[in-house]
Formats: sequence, structure tokens, C-alpha cells
Amino acid sequence: MLSIQIDNPELEAELKQAYGSNPQSVVKAFAEFVQARRLADDIQISVTELEQGLALKSSDVFKSIRARYE
Repeated sequence: MLSIQIDNPELEAELKQAYGSNPQSVVKAFAEFVQARRLADDIQISVTELEQGLALKSSDVFKSIRARYE
């Protein structure tokens, strides 16, 4: 289990105001933030690769995606 300690009183107050005193609400919001950040990073990497001419064929991409879920 990962534990995060917040040593910033202003941030702590903002979190309490936004999410109340329920730790599960803060955990859910943090998880959503991490997922959004990961997605943003993946998109940035893809844009950079595309600009460098490293694009993949769409058929290869869809095969790869399909293989994950079959």
C-alpha cells in the first residue's frame, strides 16, 4: 500500500474543501488524476513520434489493440 503525506497546509485545506474529510474521495480523485496524466503523457509521446515520422500503420495498431482484449 502506498501512503502519501501532505505537508502543505494550503493544499490540504483545498483538498478538504473540494473532497471533504472522506479519504476515499481523495483517493478516487488522485487515481483519476494519475490516469489522466498517463493518458496525456501517452498522447504527447504519440504526437512526438508522429512528428518524427515514426507513425505505425493503422492496421498494425488495431491488431495490437485487439490482441489485448481477445
